Amino acid sequence: MELTKRMEKQLNKVFDNPKKLRKWIDDVYYEMLNKCEKKTQNMIDEYLDIYGIAVAYTLRYVCGFGKKRLPEVMNRIWNNIDSFKDGYISIDDCIKDLKDNGIDYTTIVNDKNRVHWKGDENNVNK
Repeated sequence: MELTKRMEKQLNKVFDNPKKLRKWIDDVYYEMLNKCEKKTQNMIDEYLDIYGIAVAYTLRYVCGFGKKRLPEVMNRIWNNIDSFKDGYISIDDCIKDLKDNGIDYTTIVNDKNRVHWKGDENNVNK
């Protein structure tokens, strides 16, 4: 971690007083924590955008959805995601419903078509 000039000046004062040192360490820790949370949220938002665009693109060019049906279906997809998040529907219920209709969950989500994050130990595309 690189220190700013202000932090360097504070260090000389802080090391003489354990309470000030602890407060300084806490401040630096919480600053780092906030930066990590922001980066994580930005990465999640980026991948959700990629997912949304990929689904819309696939529906357009594989299924032939146009200007009217595509926005309606995408709206339903995002509403379902919100429903998962808010607890109105559960993943297990959806998996069971799909299975009841002849669609096996493992054919949709498996190692071949799962998104592999950088540093993922289970990345099959190594």
